[in-house]
Formats: sequence, C-alpha cells, structure tokens
Amino acid sequence: MLSLKYSFLPDQSRSTLSAAYQAFEEIMRKVPLAELDLNADIFTVIKDLRSVFTMGTTVPKPSQCQIKKEIFDHDGHSVEIYWINYPRRKSQIISDILLLYFHGGGYMLGDIYSYSGFECHLSCLFNVTILHLEYRLCPEHPFPASVDDAVALYRALLRNNISPSQILIMRDLAGGGLSLLTIQTLITRQLSAPRGVIVLST
Repeated sequence: MLSLKYSFLPDQSRSTLSAAYQAFEEIMRKVPLAELDLNADIFTVIKDLRSVFTMGTTVPKPSQCQIKKEIFDHDGHSVEIYWINYPRRKSQIISDILLLYFHGGGYMLGDIYSYSGFECHLSCLFNVTILHLEYRLCPEHPFPASVDDAVALYRALLRNNISPSQILIMRDLAGGGLSLLTIQTLITRQLSAPRGVIVLST
C-alpha cells in the first residue's frame, strides 16, 4: 500500500529490507521534527507536538473516501466516532466485520484529521468499514478517560445489535495499550470480548 506511493530504487546496501519498510522510512523522513522548548510547561510542549503530528500530509485521505461523524452514547457517556468507507467499484463489503481503530500518539496526540488517510487505505485494503474513535487525550483528560471512551463505544455498539463476533479492534503504538486495557476492562466487567485484536508496531 505505502510502497505504491513512495517508490524508489533498490538499496543494494540494505537488500534484506522489504520495499514496504523502505517506503515507511521514506514517509518518516517527510515528517517535520518538532522544535521543543524544554523549559515550557507541559501543555505548551504537547501543543507544539500536536502541531507537527500530521500523518494526514504523509498519508493523505483519498478523494473517494467517505467519512461520517456520529456521536454514540452509553448511559450518559458520549463518544465521538467516525465511520470510514472507501467506495468499491467492483464489489460490496465482503463481510459484516467492523474494524474499530484506536490511533497511536502516546495518548496525547492524534485525531481523525491525522489518521483518516491511513484508515481510508485500510478500508480499501481489507474491504471493511472502519470505525475511528476520537478518544479523549492526556493531559487534559487523565487516564482512564481513553479506556472509558473505548468501553462506552463498545457497549453502545452491542446495544445497537452489533455482535462481539463482528468486531475487530486494530491499533498502532499507544493504541495497542488502549486496546489491551479495553479488553481487560471488558473481561473484568464480564462482557463478551470482540472477535480479535490486530496490532501494529514500527
């Protein structure tokens, strides 16, 4: 997927690296580095980091991608989500699987604008609907706010007659911790676990 956009000549000195990984490196080189004032307060530092956390510029959203915002509620707990679909010319959705995506960013960074392009490509690649959770970030919303948001979304989906067997959770980086904490919380509360978890790492 990434190597199609970021292609280059083979590097003979690193022939064991896959083209996809080399493409990933090329993308990372395009991400601007943050110039941080280490003497500033934590909120200023995080604000500066958020200003350069722009995956949307390195993995842009395809023009065909469809994104719809919705607010889900469970017992008075509202969460902001986005339905993401990449229109298919030759086929419809091949299954009723719903892919919940918990983005990375150290629990402090990331949102629909920085991840929608990547998630659109996932929708196209896997031929499924992606559900992006805009969970609350630190330090404005300390732990376990993000876990509470994830669990509230999951329970709202169950209440809307979506079976746990239809739900896959996918994550990258810090989203992995959120995924595992969500599963742990569901088990502790004796709720059925989702069909599975897909983890990404760099």
